Amino acid sequence: MKHLRAQDRLERIGADARPSLSPSEFSGTWVNTNTDTPGITHVTCTVEGDVLRVRLEGNGSSEPSGWGEATAELLCAASIHGGPAMSFIAGFDLGFKKVQAGANLNQGLLVMAFYHSFQNHGGGSRSNYFSREFFHRAAWS
Repeated sequence: MKHLRAQDRLERIGADARPSLSPSEFSGTWVNTNTDTPGITHVTCTVEGDVLRVRLEGNGSSEPSGWGEATAELLCAASIHGGPAMSFIAGFDLGFKKVQAGANLNQGLLVMAFYHSFQNHGGGSRSNYFSREFFHRAAWS
C-alpha cells in the first residue's frame, strides 16, 4: 500500500496502542481579530477530559448574539499518531439555520470556517453561504 507521507504508516503505531488526542490547546476564550466583524465576535472553548465544548457569540446584528454550546463532533491531530488536537468540527442549530463550524490552530490563531445552511421553513430565497473568521487568544484567558 502506498502512503502519501512516511509518518502515516500504520506500522509506526503498536497494535495495542491508542494514540492520545487532547483538546486542551483550544481551552479558553478567543477574540475575533476583526473588531468590526459582522459575524462571530468570541469563541469560548472548555475542556472536560477529552471532550471539547464550544460556545460562539455573534455581534447581535447580522448574527445571533448567543449561539449556545456545542460539543465538538470530531477532533483531529496533525498525524495519525495522536498528540494534541489541532482541529475540530462542531455543529450549531439556530432554528432558522444550521451551521457546521470547522476550526484549526495555525500559528497561534484559531481559524474557523462556517458553513451556513438555511432551513427555509415555508420557503425563502436565502442562499447557503460560507464564512471564515480568525481569532486570537484573549489576554484574560
